[in-house]
Amino acid sequence: MGPGRSSNAGFTLIEVLAALSILAVGLLGLALLQITAIKGNANAASNTIATEVAQDKLESFRQKPWDNIISQADPTAFGASTTTMDPVYSALPVSAGDNVTVRGKVFQRIWRVNNNSPSAGMKAITVWACWQDDRGFWHNVMLVTLRTSVG
Repeated sequence: MGPGRSSNAGFTLIEVLAALSILAVGLLGLALLQITAIKGNANAASNTIATEVAQDKLESFRQKPWDNIISQADPTAFGASTTTMDPVYSALPVSAGDNVTVRGKVFQRIWRVNNNSPSAGMKAITVWACWQDDRGFWHNVMLVTLRTSVG
């Protein structure tokens, strides 16, 4: 034994408290990281479902006869301007498009068909799948396709 050392070896209470404090801060950081990962997964799941819902609507246009491919009945989903290509969320979900509920979440589908775009004999079809997150913020996925009158 060296000078000034007692025969009782071990950790002091201060050293144990310091180690526990460092461990607690590290575990708290991991818990926050886990919460962020869970929220990110939920957002990714909503985006995936919205993409599938919008794709389903595009596929329904593929099956329809040429003359039946028209914009939705209620243009108020796009506001007063007929040139606006973004949905106005205040018009949703009461008056626009149709609803699809997946896993308890409502996805509102709205669509616009632009005839003779980009050329005669073609229709540009744009479908939005819109939803609200848990905090009430709107999100959307937009898919665009072209359909020709041939075939």
